[in-house]
Formats: sequence, structure tokens, C-alpha cells
Amino acid sequence: MYEYFHKKIPTNKITKPLIEEIKIYVDEILKEEIPQISYKSYMSFYKNGIRREFEDIYFSRRKQLSALGLYLQFKDSEEEEDLEKVVNYFNELLWSISNEFSWCLAAHLKYDEVGFAEEPDKIIDLFSAETAQALSELLIIHEDKIDKSLKAHIKKRINERVIEPFLNNTWTWEKQTHNWNAVCSGCIGIVGLLIADESKQKEIIYKVEKALKYYLLGFGDDGASLEGVGYWTYGFGYYNYYKALKGEIFDENYNKVKTIANFPNIIQISENKFVPFSDVPVNMSVATGLLSYLYKNYNIKVPFVTKISSLDFDQCFRWAHLSRNLWWTTEEVFNKKPSDSVEFLEDAQWMVLRKDKITFAIKGGNNDEPHNHNDLGSFIVAVNGNMVLTDLGAGLYTAGYFGEERYSYDQTRSYWHSVPLINNLEQIVGTEKCEILNKKISSSNVELELDLTYAYPKELINSCIREVMYKKDILSIKDKFKSSNNILINEGFISSIPSKLINEGKIMWEINNDKLILEYNPDTFKYSLEEKK
Repeated sequence: MYEYFHKKIPTNKITKPLIEEIKIYVDEILKEEIPQISYKSYMSFYKNGIRREFEDIYFSRRKQLSALGLYLQFKDSEEEEDLEKVVNYFNELLWSISNEFSWCLAAHLKYDEVGFAEEPDKIIDLFSAETAQALSELLIIHEDKIDKSLKAHIKKRINERVIEPFLNNTWTWEKQTHNWNAVCSGCIGIVGLLIADESKQKEIIYKVEKALKYYLLGFGDDGASLEGVGYWTYGFGYYNYYKALKGEIFDENYNKVKTIANFPNIIQISENKFVPFSDVPVNMSVATGLLSYLYKNYNIKVPFVTKISSLDFDQCFRWAHLSRNLWWTTEEVFNKKPSDSVEFLEDAQWMVLRKDKITFAIKGGNNDEPHNHNDLGSFIVAVNGNMVLTDLGAGLYTAGYFGEERYSYDQTRSYWHSVPLINNLEQIVGTEKCEILNKKISSSNVELELDLTYAYPKELINSCIREVMYKKDILSIKDKFKSSNNILINEGFISSIPSKLINEGKIMWEINNDKLILEYNPDTFKYSLEEKK
């Protein structure tokens, strides 16, 4: 198993862009001190709910760890100059990270009225699990560069902070069906395979395998990730990193995993843009190492990528992603442009059309999904890969964004989605699923009818139906309402591009000489523009 980590890393046209980025970055960090996590940064979250002050420092340390770990690996491959300065810095960084107050993010710790609650260093969140996994692999890859006493110390920390807490507790995420389960379980599975005592390894793998069954239950037969493509890369990536190390590909889940693996290709708009439903950044890259692994083992259709993922494609600089990008990326996944297609993801109730210049996507689902937005019936339109009518995607992660204030944020409330506003009231959170009343889909035409009634307060309307038709580059949307009382309807169309009123009944958006025209009945609607920065 250890030979998995001892492959040579050649500098070639595939790996060179990432290797050059790493070299430049390592040269920079050797001129600086290791950034330290301050007490003040913890208190910034505890007192004000602000995550950034802590996380900027935390992730800069993880970036250094990933870059140095890979630098020392490919430098060895090239048999270049003496690396004493780099090795010394690397050992100091390992010492510093192994002795952090906690490997968790400040946002994931437990607090009470006086501050930290429980045992902060024994809580397993995404990032404590990732830290243990990264350290476990680096201990093996660089066993000849890490001091003997430091290796023993790191193993002790991993055992105290992750292995023992995992075995001695039942964690909520073990039965969750989203990325938390896959990341924590996948990382701990790798730790178990690599460094756990033989007496504990069997128990670790048993618990991990049991948990990962719940993760796969989070996907329907359509393979869609309701959390969006970013969390697909995250959770599904760690699921596969663990399975690859374990040597399990052709198991009973092969067909389901293959379907999930096809998801990014279905929802791609252009190279770094994907349908942005849920908490998805405006620009999003998919890990090329993961894509190459899935292409090789599952023969999937990959999304369009032209080169290896960059050093900063993942703003958390996760070792698992960056290492596999450098180890696994192959030229076979490059420049496979997405073809015209129309896909309806039955379980997620997402319809995605790519035809000629146009990408159109609309969603049903419910308003209680993972990383939920109140967005039943919301849609996007892109022209030549450029978003015209959009979804705002992910907001800034704060305590409030994941708390009671969530639906006061523009990114999550229905007001800033392309859905109806009824009597100035927005959609509400709820588990009631949208009903698809009619669906006719061919390679050139789409007809879809969605019942959005339960997305709105019960006393507001009797029914709200959105009918969508796409034919010959014309998208028609008809909203039908039934109510016991008179109601006021506002139809929102969300765009980051300024709109222009051509005349009453016609609005235009223009980008790179492409135009999108919206026609409406001026006897029914009045145009107004609301801008927000």
C-alpha cells in the first residue's frame, strides 16, 4: 500500500503549470515566518460570528503544508539541489500544526457562556479529519525527512485527536447524507489504513464503511448533488480518495458511483462555470486529478477542462485535492467540449439544456435541501458560456449564514432568485417537494410544468404553477396563480449584467455582442430595476 505514495512526479506539459506555481510559492514562504493562529481570531468568531480572521490564517498554514509536501516530493524526483532549508521549515510547520489548539475551524467548535466548551482538540469536524489524513500521508511520503521524535509526536496527536474520539463516540455526521460524512469518513478511513494500530484498523474501517453507505443514500438514481458541484468535488472526492487507497472500485456501488461521477458534465456551462444552484461560487473549478481517476475507472463524460487545476483552485488548499491533481491528472481529460444535451435529473428535479449558444437550467426540489436556498422554480440562462440570468450562489460563510439569519441573506432568500414575489411575500423553508405536472423533453424542445404552491405561505394562494417552454431559441415562461383574494405579483429576473429597457414590453441584456431579449406584456407588468452592490 505504501508504494501508492512513492510514485515519481515528472515535470511535463501536464504537471508543469502546477509545479511552477508551487515552486514560486515555496520561494515566497521561505522568506517569512510560519503564520500563527491567534486567540483573537477565535474570539472574532465567538463574539461576532466572523469566520474570516481565523480561517485566513488557518488555510494559509494548510496551503504551506500542501505546497511543501509536494515540493519535497517532486524535488526528490528531479534530484535537485540541497533541500535543507525547505526540510527544516517543513519540520517546524509540522510541529506547529500538530500542536494547534484544535484542528477544527473556530466555527465548528462548541462554545458556552464563558468560551470554549467540551474538549476542542478532540472534536472531529471536516478539517480535523483532513488534517489527520494529510499528516498521515506526509509521514509516509517524507519518512526520511521528518525527525524521528516528530513522527512519533504526530502519530500520538492523530491518535488522541481523531482515532480515539472516532472509535469512542458516535458522531452526528456518521449518518448524514452529505459532504460532512464523506469527508470525515474518507479521511479517517485513510488514516486507519495508513497508521492505525492493527488492533484498531478493523474497527475503524468497519465504522467508516457503515457511514459511507449513508453518504451514497444522499444521491438519487440521477446522481445529482443537491449541494452543487463544489460540494460534489469535496465529498465525492474524499469518498474516492479513500476507495482508491483501499483498492475498491468494482464493488456493489459501481453503477451508482459512475452515475454520480457524470454529474459535473451534465451541469457545466463553460470551463469554470457550472449551474450555480445551492451554495456554489460564481467561478468553480473541478479537481482534474479526481476527474482523471473517474475517467479512467468509470469511463465517464468529463466536463470541459484545458489544464491541470491550479494551486488556488481550492481556497482551503486541501492536501488530498492538490496531491491527487499532481499525481493523477492525465491529458485524456483535457479539451473534451460538452455537447448539446437536454437532461432532466428526476430526483433533484433539475432540468439542464445546452443547445447551440444557450444553457438553460431550472430547478424544482424543496426548500429544505442541504445548503438550502429558497428557490423553487428558479432558473438561469447563459449565452456562450456567460451568465446572463443568474443565481447568486454562495454567500459569505458566517455564523449567521448557517444560523437563524440564513434567509436574510441575498444569496439564500427567494427575493434574489428568478421566482415570483406574491403580495411582497417570499418563499418559505419547507420539506414539501415541488410536483412536476408535465414534462416533455426532446433534443430540441422542452416543456415543463412545476407546481410551486407549497413554496409560499399557505394562506397566500391556492396554487402557483410555473410553465416553461423552450423551442427554437425562445424561452417562454408562464406563471399561473389561483387565490381567494386579489394578489400582487412581482416577477424577478436576476442578473449581474445591466439591463436596458428598449421599449415598454422589451428588455435587453448584452454581453460580448450576444443579446438576450426579454419580452413581456406591458398591460400586465411594469418594468423596474433594482440594483444592489
